[in-house]
Amino acid sequence: MEEKRSKIVPFSYDELALKVTKPQRHLHMTNSKVTPMMAQWHQCKKVAKDAVLFFRMGDFYEAFYDDAVFIAKELDLALTKRQDIPMAGVPVHTCDSYIDKLVAKGNRVAIAEQMEDPKKTKGLVKREVNRVVTPGTVVNSSLVTDKANNFIVAITQLGGLFGLAQLDLTTTEFRVTEFENERELLNELFRIHPSEIVTSHKFFDKGARLFDQLKSSYSLLITPQEDWRFDHQSALDFLTTHFKVHSLDGFGLKGMVAGINAAGALLGYLQDTLCQTIDHIRCIVPYSTAEYLSLDRMTQRNLELTESMQDGSRKNTLLEAIDRTKTPMGGRLIRNWIKRPLLSANKITERQESIKTLLAMPASLERLSHLLDSVRDLERLMMKICASFASPRDLITLRTSCEAIAPIKEELTNIEANLLNGENSNLQDLNELIELIASHIVESPPMRLSDGNVIAKGVNQELDELRDIRSNNQKWIANYQTNLRETTGIKTLKVSFNRMFGYYIEVSRSQSDKMPDTFQRRQTLVNNERFISPELKEYEQKVFTAEDRIGAIENELFAKVREQVATFSEKVMTTAGAVAHIDCLVGLTEIARAYDYCCPLVDDEGIIDIKEGRHPVIEACNIGEKFIPNDAHLNGTDERLLIITGPNMAGKSTYIRQVALLTIMAQMGSFIPASEARIGVVDKVFTRIGASDDIAKGQSTFMVEMTETANILNNVTKKSLVILDEIGRGTSTYDGISIAWAVAEHLLLNEEKAARTLFATHYFELTQLENTIDGAANYNVAVREYDDDVIFLRKIVKGNADKSYGIHVGQLAGLPQPVVSRAKEILHSLETGKGRSGGKMPSSQTKKVVASKVKNSDNEVQLLLFEPKPPKQHGTIVEKLKNADPDRMTPMEAHNLLAKLKAKADALVH
Repeated sequence: MEEKRSKIVPFSYDELALKVTKPQRHLHMTNSKVTPMMAQWHQCKKVAKDAVLFFRMGDFYEAFYDDAVFIAKELDLALTKRQDIPMAGVPVHTCDSYIDKLVAKGNRVAIAEQMEDPKKTKGLVKREVNRVVTPGTVVNSSLVTDKANNFIVAITQLGGLFGLAQLDLTTTEFRVTEFENERELLNELFRIHPSEIVTSHKFFDKGARLFDQLKSSYSLLITPQEDWRFDHQSALDFLTTHFKVHSLDGFGLKGMVAGINAAGALLGYLQDTLCQTIDHIRCIVPYSTAEYLSLDRMTQRNLELTESMQDGSRKNTLLEAIDRTKTPMGGRLIRNWIKRPLLSANKITERQESIKTLLAMPASLERLSHLLDSVRDLERLMMKICASFASPRDLITLRTSCEAIAPIKEELTNIEANLLNGENSNLQDLNELIELIASHIVESPPMRLSDGNVIAKGVNQELDELRDIRSNNQKWIANYQTNLRETTGIKTLKVSFNRMFGYYIEVSRSQSDKMPDTFQRRQTLVNNERFISPELKEYEQKVFTAEDRIGAIENELFAKVREQVATFSEKVMTTAGAVAHIDCLVGLTEIARAYDYCCPLVDDEGIIDIKEGRHPVIEACNIGEKFIPNDAHLNGTDERLLIITGPNMAGKSTYIRQVALLTIMAQMGSFIPASEARIGVVDKVFTRIGASDDIAKGQSTFMVEMTETANILNNVTKKSLVILDEIGRGTSTYDGISIAWAVAEHLLLNEEKAARTLFATHYFELTQLENTIDGAANYNVAVREYDDDVIFLRKIVKGNADKSYGIHVGQLAGLPQPVVSRAKEILHSLETGKGRSGGKMPSSQTKKVVASKVKNSDNEVQLLLFEPKPPKQHGTIVEKLKNADPDRMTPMEAHNLLAKLKAKADALVH
């Protein structure tokens, strides 16, 4: 018989520390007195390995030994014991929330289910691990976001090639690609943002640096597997067997050995190690990142395309600003479009033409938007149906979603746009599927099949009779009694029931001879006789077994309906893809109409010319302050590198980010917030923004800054767009200026690296580049002064700034007034040449910093920052000036010489 969840007593963690150790656990496993139930648990645990095992026992999932200790702490459960074995459990009907909590922390959870019906089984019910849940394989989970994919990926290396396979089990999206270098692989992983990575033990050790970079950015599970899984023949055999083909060439995988190895290993891991159902994975698609604008991980982060740098959410991101999609499929696709803008001007123009057409047909746009709003997640619904996870309500949701497809198709027939017409042809006829579900499933089924009343009336005669029996029992007995009285002529005949005999027919002894011969005498009383008829006996059997039989029939019929619905998988998935594209285009049209976006001209001419551009995220936030539009002009000749100066908080960083975001939007095929624009296709966008230490890797702010700058200079092309916000600020002034100048020169003078660049800086010295190197141009953020107040106009104008207004910014930030006043005094002294700093600040032990006022030769008050130094000879300065040849010096050499002489001259005053 089944062991029940009883005879359990509280068990403290302190007590457990004394009783549960690995040696003792081993003794439990080898103890000859282990019960059959626990022997079964140990067998399941061998399959689960390092996963936490949820062992089904009736209405609970139980955990034992170390697993029990772990989940008790992690899930705040009561820890108990039975026969000195620690145990903790969760109810079956609420287990999903507990599993989610464990998986969200990067754990694996193995589910051992009862494989037999306990009511029909004598002795111990058979149990097996039927799936292992990991971060990359959650399906019915709150961890799965409607408008985001949940990818599990496999990575391998073959010679100089990296193979990458990515799979979303919930949508069946299975894609494979290859890379020639680790940098591109890392960038793609940040685009995919997988929740789990599978790799070989060999590559896990070799790629430690790559995995460290991923883990330092967000939480994910990395699972090394046996090296043989990534062997080419093993992977190839697994894939061809799974897809039932002789070759993978038909999928476009010819020659992709590294990619095939990763894909085969991934599916093998899911099936063999995680016991996951993969039958619904019916297609694999190769792709190349060369088709898309390249956005490295720092650019994705700095521009906050889909995730906020503050909390990792989509709040205040480009995605949040422009996502007007109504369906989950559309939401996932628009996220993909943002991370993978197009490089083909023709494909971009196709998307633009669709938006133009929809804008010209506002009534159709509104109807399409309304219809799309009633379509739910076709991809994930179909996956759950194919994998036998679907509930009755899932089928109804699929039906109602499919009912919107025909009206969408009809609406699109009136719209002339190539891309929309193509997607319209992909919308499949799903009427047969709709009729199948409507005729078999009730309109409002319960959440769980076990709750009953799922199958519609008229589907199965036996089911209808049993339901009628259950609900009309007394009525049937009354009718049967009336019929018997009429046929036998016995007016006192009664049909009754008691617990001992069940149903029976009772008549007086004097009239018992009138009963039909087919009736069987059941009991003789003093004055009465009791009979049972074949009809009543059959009815009695139906009544006694009705509830169980109803459940069994509904289970059987629902499974058949689900199997029939699964045969429509290809049609539904094709339709889902079309709906996603239509939804994205409709959403981009709605945002364009709402904020008066313009259609940019996108070509291959290498010019970025934006009139009255606006920042899409800031504008969408609607912070109450009118956004000031700005122009931007970049070309391959006189304005290739724009040096943008101006005070902090004036809008330099917003402006340069804005240009990058508008370029990305344009290459998505979207309209952009501007009055007019021309965007020459960009192959890569690089950003170097902000300053932060990487303490985990022991890198200083300056080291991080230089590493990011090196990445840009090593990989930039003349078709790229580079956004630089302060270079060289992490080191001394002279070093910083030198590096910033050299970086600018490199981007201006190296023909292969001559990218369109926006360079925001506080180094006013860089503005000299405009006069010395073709392609450099100065811009600044306009500022207006009123008495002692400064107003930032947020307008980018030609020319360079003459002040930094740093003290004013400090005042706005809340510096104490005495500090602000003192800073102004020092600034005035330095600007008039009267303040002197003897170079390095003296230590407090040797010199005191003073702010004394003394009379100079002109009887003026001079501010001394440090105590005066003794006079020095002038010979060195004069000698260096004599030896200098201005005609042969580069601007940088002249600048460095002048800076050194200035420092020596300053020292002489002291």
